[in-house]
Amino acid sequence: MNIAHIEPYSFIYGPGCRTVLWTQGCSIQCKGCWNTQMWSFEPKMQYSIHELLSQILENKPHIEGITLLGGEPLDQYQDTLELCQKTQENGLSVMLFTGYEMNEIEEKNMQDILLCTDILITGRYDLTKRTLQHQWIGSTNQEIHFLTEKYSQYNVQNNNYVEITLTDTGALNILGFPDKTLLNTLKNP
Repeated sequence: MNIAHIEPYSFIYGPGCRTVLWTQGCSIQCKGCWNTQMWSFEPKMQYSIHELLSQILENKPHIEGITLLGGEPLDQYQDTLELCQKTQENGLSVMLFTGYEMNEIEEKNMQDILLCTDILITGRYDLTKRTLQHQWIGSTNQEIHFLTEKYSQYNVQNNNYVEITLTDTGALNILGFPDKTLLNTLKNP
Protein backbone atom coordinates (compact mmCIF):
# COMPACT_ATOMS: atom_id res chain seq x y z
CA MET A 1 0.00 0.00 0.00
CA ASN A 2 1.30 3.43 -0.93
CA ILE A 3 1.26 5.62 2.20
CA ALA A 4 2.08 9.33 2.51
CA HIS A 5 2.12 9.61 6.30
CA ILE A 6 1.26 7.68 9.45
CA GLU A 7 0.36 9.38 12.71
CA PRO A 8 0.47 6.75 15.48
CA TYR A 9 -1.76 8.66 17.91
CA SER A 10 -4.30 11.37 17.11
CA PHE A 11 -7.45 12.65 18.78
CA ILE A 12 -8.91 14.80 15.97
CA TYR A 13 -9.53 12.32 13.14
CA GLY A 14 -12.36 10.34 14.69
CA PRO A 15 -13.65 9.24 18.07
CA GLY A 16 -11.02 8.56 20.73
CA CYS A 17 -7.32 8.07 20.12
CA ARG A 18 -6.62 6.68 16.64
CA THR A 19 -3.78 5.71 14.33
CA VAL A 20 -4.20 7.82 11.20
CA LEU A 21 -2.95 6.78 7.77
CA TRP A 22 -2.82 9.14 4.79
CA THR A 23 -2.72 7.26 1.50
CA GLN A 24 -0.58 8.47 -1.39
CA GLY A 25 -2.35 9.06 -4.71
CA CYS A 26 -5.62 10.72 -5.63
CA SER A 27 -7.53 10.57 -8.92
CA ILE A 28 -10.17 13.08 -7.78
CA GLN A 29 -7.88 16.09 -7.10
CA CYS A 30 -10.40 18.58 -5.70
CA LYS A 31 -9.73 22.26 -6.36
CA GLY A 32 -8.35 23.87 -3.19
CA CYS A 33 -7.32 20.54 -1.69
CA TRP A 34 -5.24 20.80 1.47
CA ASN A 35 -3.14 17.71 0.60
CA THR A 36 -2.02 18.26 -3.01
CA GLN A 37 1.35 16.65 -2.21
CA MET A 38 -0.62 13.39 -1.83
CA TRP A 39 -2.10 13.48 -5.37
CA SER A 40 0.81 11.77 -7.11
CA PHE A 41 0.71 7.99 -7.41
CA GLU A 42 4.50 7.82 -7.32
CA PRO A 43 5.57 5.50 -4.49
CA LYS A 44 6.13 7.33 -1.22
CA MET A 45 6.25 4.71 1.54
CA GLN A 46 5.34 1.19 0.48
CA TYR A 47 3.91 -1.20 3.07
CA SER A 48 2.35 -4.62 2.93
CA ILE A 49 -0.99 -4.93 4.71
CA HIS A 50 0.75 -7.21 7.21
CA GLU A 51 3.34 -4.48 7.99
CA LEU A 52 0.65 -1.81 8.44
CA LEU A 53 -1.48 -4.06 10.61
CA SER A 54 1.55 -4.88 12.78
CA GLN A 55 2.20 -1.16 13.36
CA ILE A 56 -1.47 -0.57 14.16
CA LEU A 57 -1.67 -3.48 16.59
CA GLU A 58 1.45 -2.24 18.42
CA ASN A 59 -0.64 0.82 19.26
CA LYS A 60 -3.74 -1.20 20.19
CA PRO A 61 -3.52 -0.71 23.96
CA HIS A 62 -3.69 3.06 23.37
CA ILE A 63 -6.05 3.43 20.38
CA GLU A 64 -9.63 2.57 19.66
CA GLY A 65 -9.27 2.46 15.89
CA ILE A 66 -7.77 3.72 12.68
CA THR A 67 -8.65 6.52 10.31
CA LEU A 68 -7.80 6.42 6.61
CA LEU A 69 -7.66 9.55 4.48
CA GLY A 70 -5.43 10.87 1.79
CA GLY A 71 -4.93 11.19 -1.05
CA GLU A 72 -7.84 8.96 -1.86
CA PRO A 73 -7.94 5.65 0.04
CA LEU A 74 -10.41 4.09 -2.39
CA ASP A 75 -7.95 4.56 -5.26
CA GLN A 76 -6.12 1.67 -3.54
CA TYR A 77 -9.37 -0.18 -3.06
CA GLN A 78 -8.23 -3.79 -2.54
CA ASP A 79 -5.51 -2.80 -0.05
CA THR A 80 -7.85 -0.41 1.78
CA LEU A 81 -10.56 -3.06 1.96
CA GLU A 82 -8.17 -5.70 3.32
CA LEU A 83 -6.69 -3.32 5.90
CA CYS A 84 -10.16 -2.26 7.10
CA GLN A 85 -11.35 -5.87 7.35
CA LYS A 86 -8.29 -7.01 9.29
CA THR A 87 -8.43 -3.96 11.57
CA GLN A 88 -12.01 -4.72 12.55
CA GLU A 89 -11.20 -8.44 12.95
CA ASN A 90 -8.69 -7.30 15.59
CA GLY A 91 -11.29 -5.38 17.58
CA LEU A 92 -10.51 -1.86 16.38
CA SER A 93 -12.88 0.58 14.70
CA VAL A 94 -12.45 2.02 11.21
CA MET A 95 -13.12 5.54 9.98
CA LEU A 96 -12.62 6.33 6.29
CA PHE A 97 -12.59 9.62 4.40
CA THR A 98 -13.31 9.51 0.66
CA GLY A 99 -14.03 12.10 -1.99
CA TYR A 100 -16.43 9.68 -3.63
CA GLU A 101 -20.18 9.98 -3.06
CA MET A 102 -22.13 6.99 -1.78
CA ASN A 103 -23.69 6.35 -5.20
CA GLU A 104 -20.21 6.36 -6.82
CA ILE A 105 -18.98 3.78 -4.30
CA GLU A 106 -21.82 1.53 -5.40
CA GLU A 107 -21.37 2.28 -9.13
CA LYS A 108 -17.67 1.41 -8.88
CA ASN A 109 -18.57 -1.86 -7.13
CA MET A 110 -16.74 -0.84 -3.94
CA GLN A 111 -19.67 -1.35 -1.56
CA ASP A 112 -17.81 -4.08 0.39
CA ILE A 113 -15.92 -1.23 2.08
CA LEU A 114 -19.22 -0.29 3.76
CA LEU A 115 -19.21 -3.63 5.60
CA CYS A 116 -15.91 -2.95 7.38
CA THR A 117 -16.16 0.77 8.08
CA ASP A 118 -17.76 2.24 11.19
CA ILE A 119 -17.77 5.89 10.10
CA LEU A 120 -17.56 7.00 6.46
CA ILE A 121 -17.06 10.59 5.33
CA THR A 122 -18.13 11.06 1.69
CA GLY A 123 -17.98 13.87 -0.83
CA ARG A 124 -15.47 15.92 -2.69
CA TYR A 125 -13.91 18.90 -1.00
CA ASP A 126 -15.67 22.00 -2.35
CA LEU A 127 -13.63 25.17 -1.87
CA THR A 128 -16.77 27.32 -2.23
CA LYS A 129 -18.30 25.49 0.76
CA ARG A 130 -15.20 25.42 2.96
CA THR A 131 -15.76 25.22 6.70
CA LEU A 132 -13.48 25.33 9.70
CA GLN A 133 -16.38 24.89 12.09
CA HIS A 134 -17.50 21.32 11.43
CA GLN A 135 -15.94 18.28 13.03
CA TRP A 136 -14.27 15.99 10.48
CA ILE A 137 -15.42 17.70 7.29
CA GLY A 138 -13.69 20.40 5.28
CA SER A 139 -16.68 21.60 3.24
CA THR A 140 -20.36 21.62 4.10
CA ASN A 141 -21.38 19.37 1.19
CA GLN A 142 -19.53 16.41 2.72
CA GLU A 143 -21.54 13.84 4.67
CA ILE A 144 -20.83 11.77 7.78
CA HIS A 145 -22.30 8.24 7.69
CA PHE A 146 -22.43 6.14 10.84
CA LEU A 147 -22.48 2.66 9.28
CA THR A 148 -22.45 0.52 12.42
CA GLU A 149 -23.95 0.71 15.88
CA LYS A 150 -20.52 1.35 17.42
CA TYR A 151 -20.82 5.13 17.11
CA SER A 152 -24.55 5.50 16.46
CA GLN A 153 -24.88 7.59 19.65
CA TYR A 154 -21.81 9.72 18.93
CA ASN A 155 -22.52 13.44 19.17
CA VAL A 156 -20.58 15.34 16.51
CA GLN A 157 -18.95 18.34 18.19
CA ASN A 158 -18.74 21.07 15.56
CA ASN A 159 -15.66 23.19 16.02
CA ASN A 160 -12.25 23.62 14.42
CA TYR A 161 -9.90 20.94 15.72
CA VAL A 162 -6.13 21.26 15.44
CA GLU A 163 -3.51 19.03 16.99
CA ILE A 164 0.05 20.21 17.57
CA THR A 165 2.77 17.78 18.60
CA LEU A 166 6.50 18.03 19.03
CA THR A 167 8.51 15.48 17.04
CA ASP A 168 11.62 13.66 18.30
CA THR A 169 13.73 16.17 16.34
CA GLY A 170 12.05 19.17 17.99
CA ALA A 171 9.91 20.14 14.99
CA LEU A 172 6.25 21.06 15.33
CA ASN A 173 3.78 18.73 13.65
CA ILE A 174 0.43 20.42 12.95
CA LEU A 175 -2.60 18.31 12.06
CA GLY A 176 -6.07 19.50 11.14
CA PHE A 177 -7.05 22.83 9.61
CA PRO A 178 -5.28 25.63 11.47
CA ASP A 179 -6.59 29.09 10.76
CA LYS A 180 -4.28 31.96 9.81
CA THR A 181 -4.26 33.39 13.34
CA LEU A 182 -2.90 30.16 14.81
CA LEU A 183 -0.29 29.79 12.07
CA ASN A 184 0.89 33.37 12.56
CA THR A 185 1.12 32.84 16.33
CA LEU A 186 3.25 29.72 15.83
CA LYS A 187 5.56 31.55 13.40
CA ASN A 188 5.85 34.68 15.56
CA PRO A 189 5.30 33.72 19.24
